[in-house]
Amino acid sequence: MSRQLVFSIFLLLVFFQVSCYSQAYRPNTHIKIHDSNTVYGVDVLGQSKSFTKGKIYSARDVQVQWQEPEKDTAGKETGKEVDVRSFATEFVIEPDGSETFIFVQYNEEQLKAGERVLLLKENNKIRIVRDRSFSKIKNNK
Repeated sequence: MSRQLVFSIFLLLVFFQVSCYSQAYRPNTHIKIHDSNTVYGVDVLGQSKSFTKGKIYSARDVQVQWQEPEKDTAGKETGKEVDVRSFATEFVIEPDGSETFIFVQYNEEQLKAGERVLLLKENNKIRIVRDRSFSKIKNNK
């Protein structure tokens, strides 16, 4: 009897795992969810951004350091500051028809040297993303 119970529970778990499909694509809504750390506020909807095209001349991993308030185990600030480090990528960018410059950002798209990129500009800040139109043109030839 206990074997049947264990076997039944096992089958139930297997059935549950098989019946749960990936939430990354929901065919009823035609919405594909992408993993990204980029979050926009509602106020950017419908606003245009300017951009230029360019190429990554070189890329190397670097560390970014800043200070945050220290917190105890209960989550209260202790009044001290602690150093926090994270990894980012330093890019040397060659904009089309402009001067080369160095730029640091988190490399969410795993960009590499030699890739074509778009330089998105907003409020004196720049963010680079892969130029997907360039790869489509290249693949169609």
